[in-house]
Amino acid sequence: MLDASTTAFHLLPYLTKFKNILLITNSTKTALEAASRGIQTICTDGKIALESFCYVGTDAESILKKYNADIAFFSCRGITEDGIAIDNSILENSIRRIMIKNSKETYLLCDKTKFGKNFLSTLCNIKDITYVITNKTN
Repeated sequence: MLDASTTAFHLLPYLTKFKNILLITNSTKTALEAASRGIQTICTDGKIALESFCYVGTDAESILKKYNADIAFFSCRGITEDGIAIDNSILENSIRRIMIKNSKETYLLCDKTKFGKNFLSTLCNIKDITYVITNKTN
């Protein structure tokens, strides 16, 4: 599973190296790009969020709840000082929480500029994530 973040979108070139994968996303941009690269893709439907060109809401959530994944890659707007992943979009966080719940492993993609930031909506505690991938050094 890949969320609608631009950070997760940048994983697509690396995913083409794998055979027999199925990508599940709520992002129209990610779905189109993945399909054009020959990656078998499922995209949710739902209400479209124009600022991120992704599907959100109960329709998108109910589609995602039907699937289980080996891995979910997702991002957020920031990580607070006490390790809480946060974002401005309550609706996108709801989608991400389903991806986290329905995946065996979870990868939070977060560059160093996002640390120490605070935004509107709590996604999760990074202690609940399998891996955090970042370019931040201690």
